[in-house]
Amino acid sequence: MDKVIGYVRVSTLKQAKEGHSLDYQKESIVGYCAVPSRNLDLITPLYIDKGLSAYKERPKFDRMMERLLSEDDIKGVIVSDLTRFGRSTEDLLTQINLIDEKGKKFISVKDNIDLSTKTGRLILGVLALIADYERETILERMQAGKEWAKVHGTRSGKPMCRPKKEIDWERVKDLRKAGLSWNKTARQVGVSTPTLIKRAKEEGLE
Repeated sequence: MDKVIGYVRVSTLKQAKEGHSLDYQKESIVGYCAVPSRNLDLITPLYIDKGLSAYKERPKFDRMMERLLSEDDIKGVIVSDLTRFGRSTEDLLTQINLIDEKGKKFISVKDNIDLSTKTGRLILGVLALIADYERETILERMQAGKEWAKVHGTRSGKPMCRPKKEIDWERVKDLRKAGLSWNKTARQVGVSTPTLIKRAKEEGLE
C-alpha cells in the first residue's frame, strides 16, 4: 500500500458553515483512503492548520510539505478539495508541481483529482492555463490603472485624494494587550487586517 499524508485547514467560522469544517475534511479524506481498491495507507494524525488563512503562515502545511518531499516512503498527499491547499491558482500549481517532480501523488477528493491518472494530469494542465490567465489579467489591470493615473495627475498609479480612515490607536493597543489577533482587532476597529498591520507599523506598533 502507498503511504499518504492528509492535510486539513479551516480559517474562519464562515468556511466551517460552508462545508469546510475540520470534521468534514477529515471524514472525506479517511473515507477516500478506506476504499481497498485505492491501495492507500493514510498516515495519522493528519496535518491540521486550524484558524489560519491561506495567506498567513501555515506551520503544519510547511511541515507536511517538508516531510512529503524528503521521505521516500511517503508516496503522496491527500486533501478534501483544492481550496484547502493553495493561496491562489498559481501557488496551488507551484506546490503541485513540486510534488509531481518528486514522483508523488496529489489527490483532491472533492475535485476528483489524482495526478497518477490521465484525468488528473489533464486537470493539472487546465490549472496551468488558469494560472497564466490570472497572471496576465492582473498585469493588464495594473497597467490600465497606471495609465489612468498618469492622465489624472499621478505617475505612480497610487490612489489620489483618498483620506485615510481614522483608527483609534488606544483601542488597538488595549485589544492587542487583551490577546486579540490582528484579524480580530481589525474587525473591532473597522478596517481590513492588512491595512491595520501596515498602519500599525507606521505608528511604531508591533
